[in-house]
Amino acid sequence: MRPRLAHALRALPLAALLAIVALPAGSAAGSASQVTIMQDDRALVVATAAGRAAVLDEMKALGADYVKFRLDWRSVAPSPDASKKPPGFSGEDSRQYPQAPWGLYDGLVKAIVERGMKPYILLGGASPKWGGGKDGRGGTPNPTEFGRFVKAVGSRYNGNFLLAPADPLPLPRVRVFAIWMEPNLLGWISPQYKDGIPVSARTYRRMLYAAGDALAASGHSGSGEEMLIGELLPFARSGHTDNKVRPIKFLRELACLDDGYKPFTGSAAQKRSCAKDFKPLPGTGLAHHPYTLSGGPDVGNQNKDDVSIGELGRLVTALDKLAAKHRLVRQRMPVWVSELGFQTNPPDQYAAPIKRVPEYIGESDWLAYRNPRVVSYSQYPLIDDTLDGAAGGFQSGIRFSDGRKKPGVYNGFRLPLFVERRSSDTVEIFGGVRAGAPGTQVTIQSKRGSGEWKPIKNGTLKLGTQGYFDRVFTFSNAADRQYRFRFSGGTSRVANVHS
Repeated sequence: MRPRLAHALRALPLAALLAIVALPAGSAAGSASQVTIMQDDRALVVATAAGRAAVLDEMKALGADYVKFRLDWRSVAPSPDASKKPPGFSGEDSRQYPQAPWGLYDGLVKAIVERGMKPYILLGGASPKWGGGKDGRGGTPNPTEFGRFVKAVGSRYNGNFLLAPADPLPLPRVRVFAIWMEPNLLGWISPQYKDGIPVSARTYRRMLYAAGDALAASGHSGSGEEMLIGELLPFARSGHTDNKVRPIKFLRELACLDDGYKPFTGSAAQKRSCAKDFKPLPGTGLAHHPYTLSGGPDVGNQNKDDVSIGELGRLVTALDKLAAKHRLVRQRMPVWVSELGFQTNPPDQYAAPIKRVPEYIGESDWLAYRNPRVVSYSQYPLIDDTLDGAAGGFQSGIRFSDGRKKPGVYNGFRLPLFVERRSSDTVEIFGGVRAGAPGTQVTIQSKRGSGEWKPIKNGTLKLGTQGYFDRVFTFSNAADRQYRFRFSGGTSRVANVHS
């Protein structure tokens, strides 16, 4: 067994491992229903109508199932820089807010739904000062005021909200909401630590309770409704710092459990506000941002409380331990990969060589797919931010900032392909046509050295529910070949066997 495959299998929970062992020859474990999320707020929220339409049409053509965007509390709030809430303003009714900012989000929600995709709204990230925020972002959001904001959003997008009494149709219903942005990072909640205690978890816990009540009160409860918690930063890189909390430690603190998964007692519980007001955490799923360290998916985190894309099994294990301690409302909580991308060189000279990124995408998609508790894969953003000195933003798009498609990367996302060596004569081949219809036929080809491309035996397959395939093949010298697949719409990249 190759080291990387062994690493991926070790990251899976026991039930998933047993399922893999029981598979017949030729099969591979995976989540055939894995959906694709795309996000690019700069290209969508403040875009012109024509620009927004073009981006959404492209996301649809690329196979996006969900379009995610952040609806910032501060961006819609009245008097965001005032220390006190405006007189007479409750915050629970979106009609009380300035309407121009809401119009941007209304138009985006409608445009997403019109194209057959689903909106995914990330609630918050920056608070008005009267709601606990600071200049820009950060601060300690007031849970009561945050809950009122959530209720305003939930009521606006519950499928019954008319912009005007004479409107023939209400705004579309949104069924996926996530609560806050990277609450385990100083830039989004501050402080993170106080007297050595991760107080950001206490702040976020109170926000979750308020958000859960608000979404239920605004018509978002029951089957098909998703309230995602987390949206977590994946790692702290080194040592103890005061500006971030490792994601699994953050989850334990959120659930009022110590490093051994035992409930805090005494003064430790009191300092975390666990002694009096803890109740099981609401939420239907955990959203996570499993970015990788330099070197891509093969580079693991040594600290067991950190989670990159190759270590998603750690999250599943942690969630199951929380559930066993009755800390979660939902048992067997799924994991949503809700933000991910790979910075490229060019344009960022400190990022991954662009020629390596197509393989990183294929491998990370495969790693998510192989874990049956993971329900999504994501791409952030579509288009690079402009690289401007040290403040260069994200260069993890599949297009450069000038709109050009990144060579290899664009099709690497559109047509993912990854080949894992199992032995000299056995390979697992994972790939797909992200926008492909179920049942679409693909033909896997291979070649050795400078030889000709030829179809492999039993390599004509049909795409599954979400456009993926994943099969194990055994034949002579299988690991000593290159692979690609073809379908009526084109040809994938060429993939070497992963070593």
